[in-house]
Order: sequence, then C-alpha cells, then structure tokens
Amino acid sequence: MSTAPRTMKPSGTRTAPLAACLLLGAVLGAGAMYAARVGPRVSGTEAEKEKKGEKHEGHEPGVVALAEEKQKSAGLEVAPAEQGRFAITKWVTGRLTPNEDRLAHVYSQVEGVVHEVPVRYGQRVKAGDVLAVVDSQQVGKAKLALVADRQDARIAAVNKDWAQKVHDNTQALIRELEKGGAPQEIAERFRDKPIGENREQLVSAYARLQQTRAENERTKSLADRGSLSQREYQKAKADFEAAQATYSSLLEQIRFTSGQQLLKAQQALDQAGVAEGASRSALVILGYREADVRKMDPLSEGEEVAHYTLKAPFAGTVTSKDVVLNERVGPEKKLFDLADLSTVWVQADIFEKDLPALSGLQGRAIRFRAGTYPGRRFEAKVFYAGDIVEEKTRAVRLTAAADNPDGAFKPGMFVEVELPVGASESVVHVPASALQEYEGKTFVFVRLEDGQFRRRDVTVGRTNEQAAEVIEGLKAGDPVVVRGAFALKTELLREQIGED
Repeated sequence: MSTAPRTMKPSGTRTAPLAACLLLGAVLGAGAMYAARVGPRVSGTEAEKEKKGEKHEGHEPGVVALAEEKQKSAGLEVAPAEQGRFAITKWVTGRLTPNEDRLAHVYSQVEGVVHEVPVRYGQRVKAGDVLAVVDSQQVGKAKLALVADRQDARIAAVNKDWAQKVHDNTQALIRELEKGGAPQEIAERFRDKPIGENREQLVSAYARLQQTRAENERTKSLADRGSLSQREYQKAKADFEAAQATYSSLLEQIRFTSGQQLLKAQQALDQAGVAEGASRSALVILGYREADVRKMDPLSEGEEVAHYTLKAPFAGTVTSKDVVLNERVGPEKKLFDLADLSTVWVQADIFEKDLPALSGLQGRAIRFRAGTYPGRRFEAKVFYAGDIVEEKTRAVRLTAAADNPDGAFKPGMFVEVELPVGASESVVHVPASALQEYEGKTFVFVRLEDGQFRRRDVTVGRTNEQAAEVIEGLKAGDPVVVRGAFALKTELLREQIGED
C-alpha cells in the first residue's frame, strides 16, 4: 500500500500571531507606566487655581494671617498713611575732634630738671593729679624770698603796733598833764603804759614847771610884803617863764615826733606788705594757687623747696607725653596734652550749595552716625553754624558738641551728619520702618478688615531717616503696618517657600 507524501508549511506562517501578541503587550505596558507616572488628570478649575498660586488654607496669595500672640511678640503697630509735608535731609561727611574747650597743652613755666613723671601716655587722671615734678632754682629762690619778706612784714607789724601804743599813750599823758595835778600821781597812773623816752621828758618838764611856778608865787608874795628883794623875785619869775617855755616847746615837739614815728612805722609796714605780696605774686605767676602760697612753709620743705609740680587742670586723658626723667625743660617745651573726652566735637564742612540748610541750626540738635556702630543714630548740639567760607575748601565748618560718657566716640573717627535741606510738598508718606524689600521690590503690609495683612507693592520717592514718600500703591488713610512688619514678611516668605 502506498503512502501519499506530506506537504510542509513554512515556519514563519506559525510565528506571526505570536509577534503580534508581544507587540500589543508592550504598548499596553508602556501606557500603564505612563499613566502611573503622570498621575490622575487635574480638572480645569483646580489647574487654574494652581496656576494662580492660590492656597487652600483660607487666604489669598500675598495675604498673611498672624496670631494675636505673635503680633504682640513682634510689637506690631498699625497707623494710617499720612498726607502732608515731611523733611528732606542729606548726609554729609564729618569727623570727630576733641572738645577744644577741654583740651590743655601743659608746659613747665620754669626752667629746671625733671625729677619725677608719675603718669604715662593714655592714663586717665583727675583734676589736681601730679603730672610731673621739676627741680628749679627759680622756684627755690622765689620761695626763700617769700620767707624773708614774710619775716620783714612781721617785724614791721610789731614795730607799727609799738609805735601806735606809744603815740596813743603819749597823747593821753599830754592830756592829763594839761589838766594839771601832782607830777608823781600822773607818773604813777602811766607807770605800766609804754611811752618810751617821752615819759621822762614830759614828766620832768612838767615837774620843773610846777616847781618854778610855786617858787614864783612864793617869791612874789614875799616881795609884795617887802620880805624879799626884787632881784630874787625876778630870778624866780625868770626861772618860771623859762620852765614854761621849755614845757610848751616840748609838748609841741613830742606831739609832732610821736605822730611822725607812727607814720614811719605804718609806711615800713606797708612796704613790707608790698614786698611780701610781690613774693606771693611771683609764685602765683609760676602757677601756684594763692591759697597754696598763703599756706606755704618753705623752711619745712627741706630739699623739696625747689620742687615745681605740674598738676592736671581738669580730669581727662593724657593724649600726648613728651618728657622723661632728668630732662632739662623750660617754658618753650610742651610736656603733655590733656583732653577731657567726656564730650567731643562733631565737625562737618558744608559747601556753598548747602549753606541755606544752616539757617536756624544754631543751638539745635542734629543727628549723626558712625560706620563703627551700624544702625545707631546719635545726637549733637550745634554751637557754631559757620560764618566764614574757607578759601581752600570753599566750605563753612559746622561744629556741634556730643556727650561721650562711655568713650565710644574717638577723636579722628569719620562720621556722617544729617543735614536738613528742605521739606516736600504735600505727599502721601509712611514711616521708613514700614517699608520692606524682597527680590528688588519694595512693599508694605496693609491691614484688612478681617484682621489679616495684605502685601502691597509700592513705588517710593524721596526719603529721609524717618519717612518715605509713596508715589504709587497707597493712598492717605490706608492702615499700614509701621512697626513689626518684618515678622509679617518672614511669615509670608515661609508660606511661599513651604508651598514651593
């Protein structure tokens, strides 16, 4: 039995359906992976909100809600934007200098050799502290001259007192003699009173007068009765007249000489007083105080009698010291600079174009700032607003005084001085503290009726330290956060960063 041959189909006919199945599976798998990566479709409304950046926490973009506790902690303050004028200022370069009214250049007023220098450069001293001690022959001689003149003055005072007593007692004795009386009784009354040689002369002449008067009266009586010759009477009479003339002449002479002696004693006292005063003045000229000179006792000073002490005229800092031990010094050499730095001067050169700004500044306070203390402002009181334009700088020098209790201001520091240059016309303005900046934009926060705060971009015009003109973005009366706005800015940026 024969068998018919089999017909064989090509192998590709059987693999085609399998390839199609594999291709379909790959497409479906890729679609599933894409769907899984992309996620569910977003509706048009949600996409719109997302595009606008709106949030879902209950407020719009640029609006910040801050809890009451945080507002209090940040010191949040709200005030309406104002409409009106505000000062326009500019800052000019200045510098700090020592207060020249409290600056001393210390010299030795005498020639000598430096014995002691108890202070050092930069040391703070009190008024009356010793800066240096100089050995000076000039001072020693001046003090010893004072000693001699004092002694002469004391002697002259004693002599004048004695002359005064002698004069007074002499005049009293003369008055008693003129009253009459027994010579011995008068002499006894003046026995313990200083009269000098006048006592003996006056009492003797008075006694002689009284004796001759009695003799004259006796002989006259006898002569009248014829019991005595006229010759003896005439002799007694002549003796009485001679004694009377001698007594009268002596009275006149003693009255004059007593006054003259008193006058000479007074003149000697005056001359001694002048000499002593000149010696005191010589020491005062050398720098000693009058009270110290009066208490001075050169003889008790020993070898220190020639010491000349230089003392601080006021409390301050030794800003310059140019003296060493055993150096010869004199009036031509400066030894120290002493500066009281509890106050300093603020000086600025104001050029001609800004001179109108100086009007009315005399006696007023101005503000200045220093780069050493960023963010801080200080005040100084103007005491000189300039009267002369300097030829070289073509500027007027403004000078003000500033307190410096803690020594923060150092003479030589550069500062900037705020100069008022005018006032704006009526514009909308807000305090400078209300302005915030981010990514090149300036904005403020305005409080909404619901208590939240909206960021509002503004265009700023002219500014000063306190306020800024707002050209666009605000109108007068808008409730603006003027203090604590940085806390709102921080909260706004935190929400934006969290959303991103």
